[in-house]
Amino acid sequence: MRVLTALLAAQRPQCRHGGARLALSFGESRALDGQLSKLCAAGADHMSGFFDQRTDSFAITPGAPRLSVTTSAFALLALDADPWAWTDGPAPVTVLSALLAAEWRANDPFQAALVVVSERMLDPAAAALASSPASQAKFALAVETILAARPRRRAGRNQRESAYMCYWTARASTLLLNPDAAVNVEECRPGAEAPCQPSLHPSIPAAALPAAKAAGGGEGGGEGEGCAAVARKR
Repeated sequence: MRVLTALLAAQRPQCRHGGARLALSFGESRALDGQLSKLCAAGADHMSGFFDQRTDSFAITPGAPRLSVTTSAFALLALDADPWAWTDGPAPVTVLSALLAAEWRANDPFQAALVVVSERMLDPAAAALASSPASQAKFALAVETILAARPRRRAGRNQRESAYMCYWTARASTLLLNPDAAVNVEECRPGAEAPCQPSLHPSIPAAALPAAKAAGGGEGGGEGEGCAAVARKR
């Protein structure tokens, strides 16, 4: 009997907390799953308790002196997943504007990806970004950081970043791309029937894009080297 008990204990899900191993029984796992289901069903109601009206942001501990970038970004993405459930708080674009103006690190791939994904998901027309000139230079640096950290197909499974970071940088990169950009370099050759479309989304202000990308047609249409450069790298 002791051997059977030991085998069952060894097969339980294990996690670490403060260096100690914690075993979850089947009942405990089911209870955790039930709590997650309740959070999914009433997520917006629960999230309202974490909204800090002073900073127009979300925080685990409201009243903190600085805006919580990670918490606010994940909260915005949760609201975007179920926008009709959020009725008691301010418009998500208000939180997005506060996030763009906060002290986030544009050279940090994780924070850069979270801010860019939030901006592109919550504000596809980039109105909040266009109305905040002070945030555009930092956003441009974030775009540069993301493009430099994006997963490389030629690296296969041996990516420099973790799978989690590859997911966020790939998601951010996808949202930054212009869906109308040519994927064939031949379409960007001189004398082509149609002008070359910018590789990054034209709704993003030119001042919020890296200089080279903006010069390649980052704002509006027009000819440039943006999509040709992307096509050559694929």
